[in-house]
Amino acid sequence: MNIRRMFLLLILAVLMVSGVSGASAAADDGTIRSWNAEEKWQYIQFGQYMYEKDGTMAPVDWRVLYVEDGKALIITEHVIDLCQPYPMDSEADYNYYKEVKHKGRLKPVMKYYEDTAIPEWFDTVMWPVLIGDDPIGAAFVDEGLGRLFCMTKEEWSRKEYGFPKKSDSARNPARVAYVTPYVKAKKMYEWSKPMVTWEEGITGSCYWTSTMRPGNRQMQIVGINGHLSWGGVIRPNVGVRPAAKLDLSMVEIVSGSGTDTDPYVIRYAGE
Repeated sequence: MNIRRMFLLLILAVLMVSGVSGASAAADDGTIRSWNAEEKWQYIQFGQYMYEKDGTMAPVDWRVLYVEDGKALIITEHVIDLCQPYPMDSEADYNYYKEVKHKGRLKPVMKYYEDTAIPEWFDTVMWPVLIGDDPIGAAFVDEGLGRLFCMTKEEWSRKEYGFPKKSDSARNPARVAYVTPYVKAKKMYEWSKPMVTWEEGITGSCYWTSTMRPGNRQMQIVGINGHLSWGGVIRPNVGVRPAAKLDLSMVEIVSGSGTDTDPYVIRYAGE
């Protein structure tokens, strides 16, 4: 009886250890991977950006969506700033826009994402702060949209990235993002209804995609509940959640387990 009991206890101990260590290994095997249905996303951390209300900097968390040919498609986990696709330099500009927006006379005509102010803003305003002189900048892959870019509506609907494909108006929690205290302090949605405030005191937000609407005055946005909608290009209170392609052969993991609470901290490893 004692031998049988000892055998059963041994089996139970092995099963318990296997369960715990197996889960840890899945999250901490040192390999950056794509989203999958069982383990969901991995998270990495590098760069820094304004985070606190007063502009105090903090490391930036990124979500890994997809890895192919040694390159990872990543997005910031939070909405980290605001950007106006068609800047309004004065109240007169805004009044002019209001007057003509339904008459098809808005200039300049904006047919493509590249026509908006966002790509240049990413490159000249965000990049120097987010990456600056950090050598990891060499690991960014520019495929024509810049080192930082907004993803398309189609990309925000790809199952292989972890985003269930639903109707545009349907709630899609996988796309829901929080803003940082810094963005909240900049009065996101200042010209519209206040956003939903979540339990932790941070505010859910809308953020731009790179998909333009026929008619040239609206861009697709991801709404506060993850649905897809449209926003006028003069809106100054819609956020950005920059995406990037990272060459994984040029980075190395320093610490962490790849989870949302313990992301892989990575650094430049050379070519």
